[in-house]
Amino acid sequence: MAAVALLIALATTARADSLPPGVVYAGDRDPVRITSVTFDPEHPAAGDVVNAKIVCTSNTAAVTATVGTIVVNVPKAAPGIFKTTLRVPSLPLYGSHQTVIITAIRTDGVKTQRTVSVELH
Repeated sequence: MAAVALLIALATTARADSLPPGVVYAGDRDPVRITSVTFDPEHPAAGDVVNAKIVCTSNTAAVTATVGTIVVNVPKAAPGIFKTTLRVPSLPLYGSHQTVIITAIRTDGVKTQRTVSVELH
């Protein structure tokens, strides 16, 4: 019994060691989680180019970002790391406060969401 537990612990450690920094290992049935969302610049203005980085658990298969009715698929850069670069539109219909809904999706369709408020300048 102790040998089996040791083998499982070693396999988990080996998988976790090969992940990018900040990515938490999660098995196929573990909950999918969003651990961080960053925008650069943090407070963009209309017309600015924004770099977004979303860090999730290792079992995340896909990530989307939604603002209003616009949904963007965020490309996977590495296991648990999703990045995109977008230009903030210069439309008069957008207010200075926007809510971005980040959705992380597991391969079996299980999802989690995080809501991020962004102030446009």
